[in-house]
Amino acid sequence: MITGLVLIILIHLFILSKLIFFPYPELFIYPYLTNHGLIPYANIFDQHFPGLMFFPINLGTLGMDTPQIARLWQYGIVIVTHILLFLVARKFFKSSSKALIANLFFLIWHPYFEGWVLWIDSFLPILTLTSLYFLLSKKNFWSGFFLGVALLFKQVIGPLIGLIGLYLFIKEKKIKPAFIFGLGALIPTLFLIKYINDLGIWKDFIFWTITFNMSTFAEMGRKYGTLSEWARVVGVYGFALFAILDKQSLPDGGKNVRENVILISLFLVGSMASIYARFDFVHLQPSLPFVALLSVISINWLIKEKYLKVLVFIYAFASIYLLSQFYQGHVGNKIFFFGDSEKRVVAEIQKLSNTGDKIFAFGTLPHIYQMADRLPPGNVFVFQFPWFMVEAQDRVLTGIINDPPKVVIRDLTAEVEGKKLIFYMPKINEYINKNYKVVSIIEEVEIMIIK
Repeated sequence: MITGLVLIILIHLFILSKLIFFPYPELFIYPYLTNHGLIPYANIFDQHFPGLMFFPINLGTLGMDTPQIARLWQYGIVIVTHILLFLVARKFFKSSSKALIANLFFLIWHPYFEGWVLWIDSFLPILTLTSLYFLLSKKNFWSGFFLGVALLFKQVIGPLIGLIGLYLFIKEKKIKPAFIFGLGALIPTLFLIKYINDLGIWKDFIFWTITFNMSTFAEMGRKYGTLSEWARVVGVYGFALFAILDKQSLPDGGKNVRENVILISLFLVGSMASIYARFDFVHLQPSLPFVALLSVISINWLIKEKYLKVLVFIYAFASIYLLSQFYQGHVGNKIFFFGDSEKRVVAEIQKLSNTGDKIFAFGTLPHIYQMADRLPPGNVFVFQFPWFMVEAQDRVLTGIINDPPKVVIRDLTAEVEGKKLIFYMPKINEYINKNYKVVSIIEEVEIMIIK
């Protein structure tokens, strides 16, 4: 069985190595700025909890500063996720063969749901699967602890913590198991509280991670996917729902089995909170291992039903068709945000400025700061998405005026979801036009210096 797991992992890594790669720029720029003295939430405006981007130990201090190393991190995450999924599935099914099938499902659907993307959500399955393993082992404290660690990465883990705490209370009909679980979740949270308190940034932290997400971002973010996108989700996730029809999942099939199916379903539902306010397939990554677990149960039930086993064959052929379409569009060696044009821009920046000089990336790739080893004006940074600039334009402009950048890199064509970024930064654009001139153009990116 170990040989089978190793083979599945190797196939998975081979597939990922042949696909395009999309490492989110935040994973590079946030640790870089933090490690150069900018204070998260006060100088770096962002809506996420610190995770490995803002804490003193972060992706930058751990050596992830190039897309090549980021890809190795991606492989490592996939390997660990497979191992944990195997351990959880074997404990749940008491069968190594069914555990391998769960891993096979994960292999199939992980790339399809933007497994070629590296983002915060990519890290979460490691923590949620570990939590589930400890919960199945009746070690509530450690289950809560690992969900508490997951919360440090992304605040949307909060609903999952609440669901599991409620589940333990209802199941045991007493407060102690839920209390022990909650105590475990609280420990990592105390580290977050100390971190925020030591920096003295409570007001900024609460605004960007809670108030902003519940107001401006909720209003302007892409809350809903398209019909075709939801069809993809329903086609895969809907199949897993057949698990509830398995006789073993019903009261007459064994209480413990039924409760464990409910538990996995809660992890599935709770993990899907990641898609709140912005629908992207990568936000489904935390829920995929639990879809894989439930899909094994669905297969087990359907193949035993005389008139329903045909659904398994339909599902298999539909999957082959969808995956063939997917791989046609995603095979390649492209690494987003780290192409030749970006390298040429960086070379021009380094020619026109010295280490210690400030530069301003305007409507262009924000991790240029990290690539060029420069800092933003006024030590103020924010991703220039429309929902951020509604709140941050004046702060950014003040930084530019008081701490003029030596070089401005501007892309007037940059868009997010069909919205030109400069439309949401008219004050900044006006100031740049008055005080800077274009000295070169690299593709659509203007390199500008002070007039």
